[in-house]
Amino acid sequence: MDADASASVTTQVPGFEHLPGHHCGSTALRNLLTHHGLAISEELALGLGAGACFYYVSVEGQSPSRFINGRTARLEEEFLRLTSAPLRLRTAADPDESWRLAAETVEDGRPTILLTDLYYLDHYGSSAHFPGHAVVLVGFDGESAYVADTGFAELQRTSLSGLRKARHSEQPIYPLAGQMVDLPAGSELSEAGLLAAAPRAIAAAVARMLEPELAPYEGLPALRRFAAEVGSWPESVPDWQWCARLGYQVIERRGTGGGNFRAMYSRFLSEVGRPEAPLAAGAADAWSALAEAMFAASEQEHPAAPTWSAIEERASVVLAAEERLWEALAEAG
Repeated sequence: MDADASASVTTQVPGFEHLPGHHCGSTALRNLLTHHGLAISEELALGLGAGACFYYVSVEGQSPSRFINGRTARLEEEFLRLTSAPLRLRTAADPDESWRLAAETVEDGRPTILLTDLYYLDHYGSSAHFPGHAVVLVGFDGESAYVADTGFAELQRTSLSGLRKARHSEQPIYPLAGQMVDLPAGSELSEAGLLAAAPRAIAAAVARMLEPELAPYEGLPALRRFAAEVGSWPESVPDWQWCARLGYQVIERRGTGGGNFRAMYSRFLSEVGRPEAPLAAGAADAWSALAEAMFAASEQEHPAAPTWSAIEERASVVLAAEERLWEALAEAG
């Protein structure tokens, strides 16, 4: 944040330092905990929130009409549940009330994670809806909020009106109700307590992939459906080009750390001493290869059969790599 913008902040959390990261939720959790004296890796934040997952959803009548995502829908909530960390999740359906809670937290000198739809955040521009994007609110004035956001090196300014819309977006995949996460005053964090939660977090991720509540939209059932359908998108999906482009982006670029979160998840498994880390790294490589083919398809004005055959083949490789990873984690217990 430049000097002029910094000078205009009327309320700001003292001493907050933003360390950029790969993914919004894990970066926000890592930076919030670090501010309160418990420095952990972004990969640990992702893994302890049972972060690796898969979703494949068709939304007819909207574009993109096919949406995939490799992260659990509620990372922040899962992190709280699985680690029993004294962080607090609060929601408020009324926008005035949700802002009051967030503003009072910052006035008290504590940062708070806010879940948003980045479509409404000024520093992104209105390109595509993406609900569930986590930022850390660290300051505000009469017109703007100042947030720490993933890969941005400096604090970002966004209008209060835009933030209000972002926190109460009603997108069908992930409607928001002013969700925020903070550490209540006087709470204490324990590194040992967090690390002890790793087996629970891995088991939760395994369960969501192998026996998902939202099948066939979640987990391996969703991935099998995706692998069976993606090669025929040009025949069945009118906006195949945009779906391929977004597929590339959400696998490789939009805060995943590469390889649809599997590269980060591999490093998490390695950090907690699990031998399955190379399997996750192999899955990451397979996802990256698929993303490369989807990018090539999105650049074509008309679908080329060899490109879509490559997408179909690489999706099958992804499926096989994912099955090996999650079945190995399940067998290890």
